[in-house]
Amino acid sequence: PLLTIHAIFFYSQLDSITSEATMFKPVVPVILSLVLASISAASAFQLSTRNHSAIPSTTTPRASGRNNIIAMASSATSTSTGTENVKENNKNYLYIPSERDAHYQGNIARYLLDLHEEKATFDFCGGMMFQLVLTDKLQSHLQKLANDFQQGNQPKIHPSAMPRMSNIPNYDRSAHADNLTLFHGREIRKVPNANGGTGFVLQLSYADDTNPSKAVDPQGWSAREISGYDGWRHDANRQWRRAATYKEEGFETFDEEFGPEAFGLNHRFYLHYDNGGRMWLSAEDGCEGTPSQGRNLVGKLGGLLFGI
Repeated sequence: PLLTIHAIFFYSQLDSITSEATMFKPVVPVILSLVLASISAASAFQLSTRNHSAIPSTTTPRASGRNNIIAMASSATSTSTGTENVKENNKNYLYIPSERDAHYQGNIARYLLDLHEEKATFDFCGGMMFQLVLTDKLQSHLQKLANDFQQGNQPKIHPSAMPRMSNIPNYDRSAHADNLTLFHGREIRKVPNANGGTGFVLQLSYADDTNPSKAVDPQGWSAREISGYDGWRHDANRQWRRAATYKEEGFETFDEEFGPEAFGLNHRFYLHYDNGGRMWLSAEDGCEGTPSQGRNLVGKLGGLLFGI
């Protein structure tokens, strides 16, 4: 309450402070509403702590203030089994490097499968959310690696010192992919039900590492995509494909999976870390994204108001 009184007082006195200060007056009502919402959430939280002693740890999923309060109140009244279910439903290990490493213990194949299963999104270019989708054939390949886990047979995440594909050992401009170091993939746009709200999908597919010119994945690259691949060039100078073209080249279920209005462009991808331990999925042309749940409402408002 004291914070609210101070904010209201500040708002009422803006005209009498300085002429420069009035530039902030249009955003103060928004800030006040956020303050009041925070106070309401805090009050609800305090009420739940008076009535219940079992409050979840700080690993509660970050969805929204209201959802977090509901989740905490629900878990507080649950049995120990319910508390375990809350912990099980926490997917922070998909996004937070330290939790990821503790959860997967180097099983990168399992990590990629879980990202696909959870319809996780990758944040490309600071806000373009792409849902990760693996083809059936690549899923089968990664499942074998995950089940027969060995450090030497896992997809490679390159060190932060290799932020571009051209930095990795034995790089060459070709269509070759081995499903461990390099992957065939596509960016697909105008997908109606893509997670993330932007209509974007990032698809990874299976490649024949023994015969790079051969198309072996029914949902993956066609022979024409392989022979004409030039992913090191700028997107504007490359061939984008529509649903009809994909079907003509052999991807018969393209419009069923992604919609008749969807279109795409094929890329080679590789994985690398940054200095903070985050994993990045990077295309040959340098465009890249990292697993992200996206911003909540407060984050989006902050971006609009203050450019953060």
